[in-house]
Amino acid sequence: MFEIELKNPNEMVIKAKDRVVNINVAQCTVEAGLAVGPLVGAGEFEIGEIIINAIALKNNKVMYRIDIDGIKIGLAGEGVQTEELDELGPIDILGATDHKMVGIIEPKILIPMGNMDFAEVKASVNVEKKLKIKNENSLPATLTIYKLD
Repeated sequence: MFEIELKNPNEMVIKAKDRVVNINVAQCTVEAGLAVGPLVGAGEFEIGEIIINAIALKNNKVMYRIDIDGIKIGLAGEGVQTEELDELGPIDILGATDHKMVGIIEPKILIPMGNMDFAEVKASVNVEKKLKIKNENSLPATLTIYKLD
């Protein structure tokens, strides 16, 4: 089980059993309370049971693929090109700043980030403080939007 919150429009917080990880898509940083400080840029990082693959983009930014408890989370901020999204692979939960990414990724859950206008996305909307995920079986069968405030 883990929880997802938005600290601000560009920063997702993932709380797992033994770790709290803050991922800022605008600054391309991962903060996990590590002795080395924040992780910056592209690379693959294993932080407890959370595996983060930071994928370099053409615009010197990074998008993220996070694997936790068998669930795949994708984070794509401003400036991600649609052809770059293929590198994320299959995603269960998408945190994104552009609603056009939804049709390409086809996640089960969308978490709008930045200033995303998700009104064009045809899905039910839940407004919550945080999203709690128990396991893969607890994911919705059809696309659901979670507006985290």
